[in-house]
Amino acid sequence: MLSASDPYYVAKEEVAKAMDRLRGLHQDWKRLLQTEDTARSQRFQQMHQEITGELEQLGLDLDDIHATISMVEGNRNTFQLSDAELQSRKRFVTDSRRTLEDLQKDVNGPQTRAKLENDKKALLSSAASSARTREERQRSAMQENQAFLDRQRQQQTQLRAQQDEDLEMLSLSAQRLGNTAQIINVELKEQQKMLEELDEDIDKEAEKLNFVMKRMGKLLKTSDSKQLCLIIGLSCLVAVLLFLVINT
Repeated sequence: MLSASDPYYVAKEEVAKAMDRLRGLHQDWKRLLQTEDTARSQRFQQMHQEITGELEQLGLDLDDIHATISMVEGNRNTFQLSDAELQSRKRFVTDSRRTLEDLQKDVNGPQTRAKLENDKKALLSSAASSARTREERQRSAMQENQAFLDRQRQQQTQLRAQQDEDLEMLSLSAQRLGNTAQIINVELKEQQKMLEELDEDIDKEAEKLNFVMKRMGKLLKTSDSKQLCLIIGLSCLVAVLLFLVINT
């Protein structure tokens, strides 16, 4: 009847279960502490936060139990408890506090803090190294981009210089063509003049030939051998004159 109606036993049972659960949680926490990078392991961080909360809550629960024991001890007439029962309750609280203190020393002790601090420093160092690496990559990328832009500008400058040179050569070629065209024009004019002079010579020789042909027509009316020889000679002379006129 006493154990069923006394709230101490309910609180004791809850604390005992919480202590068992805390011991198991502490074993897992300790294994992760030794094997994991605490600054990177989310599982460890969650478990560390959980075990810290459990330690704090169990401390409060033990404080409540201790307060009830003190109240019972101060009112022995009201609460019918034997000395042995009272000592048993005090011993439970003392043993539980000792276990809790041992766990707290392990969780919050200097070795744990050193491990957490070292892992945190390693993470910060790694982050700083990663940041430096990113900065170096960015600088390298910027240098590569600048080098590419410089090469492009140099190529554009060379291309413009080549275009200017080609335009200059084209201008010189146009000037040479213009000079050649002027020379050809002069030669054409001279040839035209020579052709006109040739036409005049041909006209003059044609007049002479007409005159000779008229004379020959008159001579052909006779059958005299001497006249025939004269006609043949004149024909040869005309042929020679035409040859000379054409070749000149």
